[in-house]
Amino acid sequence: MTREALVSLSPGEVVDLAKRYFTDASSGYSGSLIEEGEGYARFQTFRGHLAIFATRDAAQTRVRCSTLRYHPSIGEFLLQLESTRWES
Repeated sequence: MTREALVSLSPGEVVDLAKRYFTDASSGYSGSLIEEGEGYARFQTFRGHLAIFATRDAAQTRVRCSTLRYHPSIGEFLLQLESTRWES
C-alpha cells in the first residue's frame, strides 16, 4: 500500500516527525527505526515494514508512505503533516 501527500514542511522535518511518530509507544503503532538517510526512514512495526520518503517537488515536499500491509497510522500521520498539527 502506498499513500502520498504534498506538505509545506521540508524533507528533513518530515523524516524527523516520522521518526518521532512511528517510534512513540503511545501512538499504538510504534516500531523500531531500522534505516534512515537523507529524505527517508524505514521502520519495523508489528504490522511489518514501513517506509517514509520525502522529496522536494517544486515549492512543496512530496511524502510517500509505503508498506505491504494496511497500516492505519499512515493516514493519521499524513493528516497531521498536511495540517502541520504537531505537539511538542
